[in-house]
Amino acid sequence: MAEPSTTTAVATATGLAALVGWLPGVDANAVIGAFCGASLFVISAKDLGMFERFAYLVISLLIGYLGGPAVLGQWIAHSAVSAFIGAATAVTAGLRAIEGVKTLDLKSLLGGRK
Repeated sequence: MAEPSTTTAVATATGLAALVGWLPGVDANAVIGAFCGASLFVISAKDLGMFERFAYLVISLLIGYLGGPAVLGQWIAHSAVSAFIGAATAVTAGLRAIEGVKTLDLKSLLGGRK
């Protein structure tokens, strides 16, 4: 069973996502899709601390809501699905890009001598 603090945090985040969806001018479908995608990422990232998980939840939620329909909207008609995909993959892609830059060897890439 989940800890009471975890359950409270999940309930609060879910309620907040629902409230944001009711604001005028906000695409409620995209908010719910982005929240589900961000939650999926956070739940699957078991090796992270609570602060990192919360930070990644917020980042995924924002990128999923703002970027999902903008990038995937031409291929996926429903904003909830495109926001879900955007939120679920945003942080993973960003972290992999950062790791790739850290291990990048420009000398060998540009054909320099070793």
